[in-house]
Amino acid sequence: MYFRRESGERLCLQCLEKSLIKQVKREISKWKMLNPKDKIGFLFFEEFPLISTASFKLLEKIEKNYPSKLYVLIPSTLKLKEEVLEKVEEKLIFNYPRSNDFLKNFRVKREYALMEALKVGIEKIVLPITLDFEVTYFMYGFLEFNLETIGETMPKLYVPKYNIYFIKPFRKIKTKELTIYGFYKGLFDSVYSLESEAFFNKMFCAAMQYIEKLYCGHFELVDSILKISEILVEKLLKEYGFSGHCSLCGTPVKNDLCSVHKIREN
Repeated sequence: MYFRRESGERLCLQCLEKSLIKQVKREISKWKMLNPKDKIGFLFFEEFPLISTASFKLLEKIEKNYPSKLYVLIPSTLKLKEEVLEKVEEKLIFNYPRSNDFLKNFRVKREYALMEALKVGIEKIVLPITLDFEVTYFMYGFLEFNLETIGETMPKLYVPKYNIYFIKPFRKIKTKELTIYGFYKGLFDSVYSLESEAFFNKMFCAAMQYIEKLYCGHFELVDSILKISEILVEKLLKEYGFSGHCSLCGTPVKNDLCSVHKIREN
């Protein structure tokens, strides 16, 4: 039995699953993220294998009622048991050059996942981004006043060059609830080998720890930050001329490439 403090609900595993699916469907509908016949790729994050696995199983349950095709995009360093992926259309494994900075990794990972997705005609790539991660990302970008980072917290990131969207249907789900769901569904045994580790800079780590503490006692504040960010991000990007999207990762930019890919291209 799980007690959801902010609403006073007591949820069994089945009720928790239904509640999470309802929240994900609401987010998909609100931002028009998916269509019934889409080719969908789910990008696993090796930094968050347990959250990725729990998110994927929820998406799988949602999509089984539609004539969509579901693929998985998996970094080669992440090893999963076959039963996790038994119902997927195709498993796409890719390598990418890792950096010692998580924010750079996030963009480069999207670039290489996109290149893999193009091979099979995937139209939408799902990112397993949760509420606390999205708010942390926004707060980090806001404190640094990095408009590219702030812009990455948009619900959808578009890559016009290839007409592909990165979407975030789990951005209103708490990491804690996904973790509880995954644990009691027995999903955590499915990740049996992780050959790499996550790299976070100190300020991002500090911001994430603060957000985790905040939503434990004041969930409504974290939820409000995300709602404010949805309004603020759009206005900031428009004000400072960030009308384009990086042609390799979808980050909002002024020109054709984000700062990470400008350096890599040079």
